[in-house]
Amino acid sequence: MSQSFKTNPADVADDAGVAASLPDKPPAAVAEQPIEPREDDVRARLLAAAGPVFARRGFDRATIREICGDAGVNIASVGYYFGDKLGLYREVFRAIRSQCQEAYQLSDPVAGSPRQELFELVRHLLSRMLAPDDAGWESQLMMREMDKPTDVFAEMVEESFRPPFDRLVSALAALSPPQTPAHVLEQLALSVAGQIVYYRVGAGVIRQLIPAERLQQHFTLETLARQITGVAIAAAEGGLAVTQAAWLEAAAPSSTTSATHHSE
Repeated sequence: MSQSFKTNPADVADDAGVAASLPDKPPAAVAEQPIEPREDDVRARLLAAAGPVFARRGFDRATIREICGDAGVNIASVGYYFGDKLGLYREVFRAIRSQCQEAYQLSDPVAGSPRQELFELVRHLLSRMLAPDDAGWESQLMMREMDKPTDVFAEMVEESFRPPFDRLVSALAALSPPQTPAHVLEQLALSVAGQIVYYRVGAGVIRQLIPAERLQQHFTLETLARQITGVAIAAAEGGLAVTQAAWLEAAAPSSTTSATHHSE
């Protein structure tokens, strides 16, 4: 299967290869020092100090006292500026989201070309996933929240994950037969997302499995985006995701019966 996708020339310089882009560690290491705030004010210092503490300890174990100590502000400042610890925690996530949206703006949908639209989405999400976490704690904080959700979880999902997910589903729907069930499109979208995420969280495994020369040559941002997009197109077009799943479901009873027979 050969797919042709257009690439923005301005983006080519960013394609340094996954061997260089993949983080040295999965997003678990947290910087010990808080990042420097842009402005020398109490609210900014609290946000800058709170992120690493929440990432390192989790929401439940993080204390206002430690955060204020790192920020060099009065302990009453959290209540004054954020209401309580949860309010501060929520604002940390909003600050992360704002910075990401500013740094990685998603282009407008590609009209009339669902294949190109899917490729642009995959490339955008993959470039975000492979970008270095300069602060050293943001990825870890997101992982903690997904593992042990707080009251911030729903907002995080709806504001950060929902928009690209909905666009993935729409692009896959445009590529699929008209009567493709919604759950199949959602499964395909999550399959695409899962592949993208693995290149981040499984970076060390990938470098161990794939020779360095092949990583440099064939695991660039562009080639990975094309491969992930191509697999998704193959599954969506012609309804293969539906027909193959139906075939496997039909074959399952005979396989189960055969296994039971052999065990006896």
